[in-house]
Amino acid sequence: MSRPLRIEYPGAFYHVTARGNERRAIFRDDADRERYLKCVARCRDRFAFRLHAYCLMTNHLHLAIEASEVPLSRIMLTLHGSYSQAFNRRHRRVGHLFQGRYKAFLVQKDRYLLALVRYIHENPVKARIVKKPEDFRWSSDRAYRRPSRPEWLETDFVLSLLADRRRPAVRRYIALMARRGPSDYDEVPTFGGVIRGDEDFAVRIGATADPEVIVRSLTPERVARLAANALGVSVDQPSDWRLRAITGYVGRQRGRIPLTKTASFFGKHGTTLVRDVRRLEAELPLNDSTRRLVDSLQARLASAAIQR
Repeated sequence: MSRPLRIEYPGAFYHVTARGNERRAIFRDDADRERYLKCVARCRDRFAFRLHAYCLMTNHLHLAIEASEVPLSRIMLTLHGSYSQAFNRRHRRVGHLFQGRYKAFLVQKDRYLLALVRYIHENPVKARIVKKPEDFRWSSDRAYRRPSRPEWLETDFVLSLLADRRRPAVRRYIALMARRGPSDYDEVPTFGGVIRGDEDFAVRIGATADPEVIVRSLTPERVARLAANALGVSVDQPSDWRLRAITGYVGRQRGRIPLTKTASFFGKHGTTLVRDVRRLEAELPLNDSTRRLVDSLQARLASAAIQR
């Protein structure tokens, strides 16, 4: 693929990580961490996302975010843009604070959210900064142990996975964090470099992938065979304009395959396929069955890409 899959939808759970440029500190002191959390609070009020966990180390950070109607990309652009400006002003510096774009895993919440929260809160212990998660001030661990929490932090949902009532849920959370040994989150399967969960979950989510995702290995023959199977025709029927059009359209959308290359596969002139695709594009808004067929083909290709 040309770039990692970008999958964004309301209610999606993400494990977001970001590192300092050249592995330098993004938090030089506690005042920086306070400033970052204030930026989180402002963004939360503006975009209505939910922050379920966080950990602010020295040169990197971890967030567990549940997206709202606003895409994660916009949330992170605003959050890290505002914090970077404040950091640079305070420390009288210029240039990029973060190392490239943040990284985000889409996490299967019903099975692996607890493992993610535990992983985030254990970071300072693994880094040998503290002996116990609750000893680290700049994570959300303490908020899970206490009756109150900051308004901008959501703890109820994760605790509800442990028990129906808060008090027994907190006890189970404390027991969970007291466990030692390898992190369960490290064992969660990863698909497409961005999805962490079961294979069925990854395939199902694949249908929501950004339609701009490019599968560089895609060929006209592969698309034509999928299209022919969906249409119930033979791939050796180049006279079927619908087969040619769908192959050309989907191949161009998912694989950036030039129409001239697809036309050559069918033994046709490029202008013929251009005419076929234009005819299909005019039909898609009007014909539900054709639109569903094309959408299904694109979803199958995205899902196949994720499973690699």
